[in-house]
Amino acid sequence: MSYDIRLKDPVTDETLDLPLKHVMTGGTYQADYDEQTRTFSPKPISEAWLNVTYNYGRYYYDATDGDPRFAYDEISAYYADGTTGPVKTEYGIRGIYGKTGADSIPMLQDMIERIKAKYKPAGEWLITSRDRTRYRDKSGKEVDFYYALHHRDECSSEDYTEDISEGPCDDYWEATAANAIRPLYQLIAMAKLRPDGVWDGD
Repeated sequence: MSYDIRLKDPVTDETLDLPLKHVMTGGTYQADYDEQTRTFSPKPISEAWLNVTYNYGRYYYDATDGDPRFAYDEISAYYADGTTGPVKTEYGIRGIYGKTGADSIPMLQDMIERIKAKYKPAGEWLITSRDRTRYRDKSGKEVDFYYALHHRDECSSEDYTEDISEGPCDDYWEATAANAIRPLYQLIAMAKLRPDGVWDGD
């Protein structure tokens, strides 16, 4: 699951094109395929679009909680009979939806500073603990989650705790503070190129 964030024309509601091509990538992105090397690489696009994994959501909620600029109303539940639960005030990255690129820049900058203040308080990224699950097949060999899911009767699981840095990580999907900050800088870059656009997403 992810946030699919776009900067749109306020009149036509079309996703805006930036004045230059970029390779800002997220959870999903357009790619070129090289038949000789059989590899994919990010395709330069001009669209003001960025996909951001929900894995970073807790950093965004935490950095915006209580800030009225980010508040938006969300229906708390949808039921099978067509009724809904009460409307609740939520916070997070969705708080920029409906804002112009120009208006969002200080908001995104504040998110970055708040995340850094919490997870890099003295200039060093904190080490935090994560609960993990390890999966093994019948022979005791470690297997990934998807293998275990498809062979659940033949696999066992074991919970453990791992300490990780909140700093930069090569694994895009790992929820770290630094990984969560990177898309915010990318959104700021887009907003500076098209301050007239209006954010939309999901």
